[in-house]
Amino acid sequence: MNNNLPSLNGFPTDNLPSTQLKYDIVASKFMTGIENHNKRRNAPISVSNDLGLIGAVLKGLVALMIVLAVALHWVWKKL
Repeated sequence: MNNNLPSLNGFPTDNLPSTQLKYDIVASKFMTGIENHNKRRNAPISVSNDLGLIGAVLKGLVALMIVLAVALHWVWKKL
């Protein structure tokens, strides 16, 4: 590479095929990053998974309260 050609942060500004390949690779990675960001941003919100988890926690709490109520009732009868 010729030393009197300017460079942009390590990227040469000549028109060689190797330079064009470097710029194509960088542009491809840049576009892939933008596409991934847009996919993530526009992804549908999965409310059903969240509601399923909330439902499971509520069922567990109700079951625990019923077990405690039955245990307290049994203890109260024994006294």
